[in-house]
Amino acid sequence: MKTKNQEMSNQKEITIHCGKRTNSFEELKSLCEKHSNELKHQLDIPAQSKVTVVFWTESISELICIGTFEKDSSGEVVYKLDYSQTTL
Repeated sequence: MKTKNQEMSNQKEITIHCGKRTNSFEELKSLCEKHSNELKHQLDIPAQSKVTVVFWTESISELICIGTFEKDSSGEVVYKLDYSQTTL
C-alpha cells in the first residue's frame, strides 16, 4: 500500500494505491475496507473536519472508491466508502 498526503485548508486528502486492475471488484472492495479499518485508528481528525481518502489500483491507476473519514458525536472516527465514481 502506498499513501500520499495533501493538506487542503480544513480538509486533508490521502491517496492509497492497493490491489491490481485484474483483481475482482469484490477483492478490491475488501482491500479498501481493510485499509479503512486500519486507517481509522491512525487518523487524528480535529472536530468539524473531514479526511478524504482516494483509493486507486496500483500500476495502471483506476479509481476504486472515495472514502470520507470524520468523527461522530462520540468522538470516534467513522468512515463511508463511495464506489459510485469507480472507473473500473
